[in-house]
Amino acid sequence: MGITQTQLREIMAQHAGSLTLYARQFLDGHAAEDVVQDAFFRLSREKADIENPVAWLYRTVRNAAISQNRSDRRRGKREIAVRREPWFEPDPANRLDATTVTETLRRLAPELREIVTLHLWGERSFAEIAELLGTSKATAFRRYEEALTALRQLLGEDCDE
Repeated sequence: MGITQTQLREIMAQHAGSLTLYARQFLDGHAAEDVVQDAFFRLSREKADIENPVAWLYRTVRNAAISQNRSDRRRGKREIAVRREPWFEPDPANRLDATTVTETLRRLAPELREIVTLHLWGERSFAEIAELLGTSKATAFRRYEEALTALRQLLGEDCDE
């Protein structure tokens, strides 16, 4: 039969905050909240009766957070391994560290960040990006140029501080 909506609301009210704090020992920021939200969603979809739903939630949050953390570390290692952008060339006068670039990328609008990531690190052509995103090749290229302009501006601001 599973858990009722009333039970779920009560558990959320009582335990969502502590579950988020628990998840933050494994993850940063919004990722912890996302893991907790996903655990509650999974609990709401669980067909079997769960003897102790709070314990189930803690175990689910822990496992998901550990898995997410591993995934993030692996993705970070892959990103470092495939970097080919001139920003990372060894010339110390022009070099930016990967952390600064990653943080600056996060400040871009999601659709711009996606195009930069697909083109630079995913090595996708603008035709492939256009097909994936359902736009024209010209629009994909224009958004890529817009993203680079925004990155230059943001990086310039960060360097001035």
